[in-house]
Amino acid sequence: MNKIKFLNYVFLILLFATVFFYPKTLWQNSKVSSTSAQYEQLVQQYEVIKQTELSDLQDILIEIINARLKCYTDTSDYSLRLSECRKKYQYAILRAARENLKSSPSLGEFLLCIQNCPLSYSFCNGEELSEGNSKNCRNIEVLCIERCLDDFWRGNSLNDDTTN
Repeated sequence: MNKIKFLNYVFLILLFATVFFYPKTLWQNSKVSSTSAQYEQLVQQYEVIKQTELSDLQDILIEIINARLKCYTDTSDYSLRLSECRKKYQYAILRAARENLKSSPSLGEFLLCIQNCPLSYSFCNGEELSEGNSKNCRNIEVLCIERCLDDFWRGNSLNDDTTN
């Protein structure tokens, strides 16, 4: 009888351990696959960005990107880069678009879109290092901004009624 009782206790402990630890492992695997899916999405967006055409805003956008890169060089604290340099970067792009485009933006979506444009610069640098090519990665970032302008700014009429 004692042997059967002992085996029952062992079985209950194993059952409890399985129930207790299995969901944690399952959650970690889903987190890893979610991160992988986000990375794949960024890579796909990068490939789409490369197909975008440049506009007459190219020189203005290059100046804005140069200012962002200088700010990054001058600021060693990563959190300050995000809070200060990125704010200036986004504001400069927004100001340039308002001054040069005569359409009404989907502003929230546009601002979310341009947040990822410095990543396209980083992807380009990674490609450059791995392939040994010398590219001007500022042009890739300009293409990203142009893509955001195409998707969320250009072509919208000034009298769009978004309060439906």
